[in-house]
Amino acid sequence: MQDRTSYRLTRRRPWRRWLGLAILGLVLLVACDYYGYPRWARPGGRSFNRGSNGLYLRYTWYFGRRTDAEVRRLARRLREEQIRYAYFHTRSITAKGTLEFRYPDAARRLTAALHETAPSVKSIAWVSVANERGVGEVVNLSAEPVRRIMIKEAGWLVNECGFDGVQWDYEVCADGDEGFLQLLRQTRAALPKDKLLSVAAPVLSSRFYPWGWSEDYFARVARTCDQLTVMCYDTGIRVPRGYVSLVRSQARRATRGVARSGAGSHVLLGVPTYHAGGRSHSPHAENLLLALKGVREGLSDTRADRSAFEGVALLADWTTERNEWHLYRRLWF
Repeated sequence: MQDRTSYRLTRRRPWRRWLGLAILGLVLLVACDYYGYPRWARPGGRSFNRGSNGLYLRYTWYFGRRTDAEVRRLARRLREEQIRYAYFHTRSITAKGTLEFRYPDAARRLTAALHETAPSVKSIAWVSVANERGVGEVVNLSAEPVRRIMIKEAGWLVNECGFDGVQWDYEVCADGDEGFLQLLRQTRAALPKDKLLSVAAPVLSSRFYPWGWSEDYFARVARTCDQLTVMCYDTGIRVPRGYVSLVRSQARRATRGVARSGAGSHVLLGVPTYHAGGRSHSPHAENLLLALKGVREGLSDTRADRSAFEGVALLADWTTERNEWHLYRRLWF
């Protein structure tokens, strides 16, 4: 009896050995791909740069903490880097709907200098709005009085401060949020026709990435604004190949969705150039090289609709290093 049991155990051991080797091989393969993919990945497709790219800039410009000489240098650099949309952070909206900070004199000097030295560049007031899912003072967009005050602040930014438009950065906006749609409709109706209304939009969700907006809600937002900048960062994806796949799908689906909506709005794809981050950002996966790879390959897909595409938007000016500017020029220009 013992001999028979021993014989059965002996026969099973080779299978266990092979199973262990297979698991070890799979682990090594995944590890090699994780560490090696960012090194050997080469962007496919081609650049669809139209010279209408975006750049996010720190609040210090709006606060007036930069000299006139620095503003002139900025204007020259924006032209050289083919930046059409300069998103200047004006910081946050309070729970009452008011801007937390107001620097009209500094803002007017900034926008006037840019209009004079870089007339092709649009200076956009980038305004942060938080809800219970985000970070900061919670703003209730379902409240009409709050929206009314926010719309007045948007008008103040373009009419009194000289900005060419406003971008609402409402985070984290849930799919189907009706309050946000109301804010956009009312803002567009209140702003002068020649002023741009832009939205910092989450990525489109899918079966494999359930966080973000549905295609239906994305199209509804597109009908209320002039421009959507899809935030292809802070995705929480830790695997480089998975991040490229997500950006590739955003380039394809976002352009197609906006074009099919018939809204006449346009899409920019936000790409990361920052390195510090929490759980939502892994610089090993989310970086400029892999983001541009995804953008190029997604736009090269025949299912993309490039008529709705404007450019990429770099986040952010104060974190972009010299080698990243070089990479941006090499892969995008």
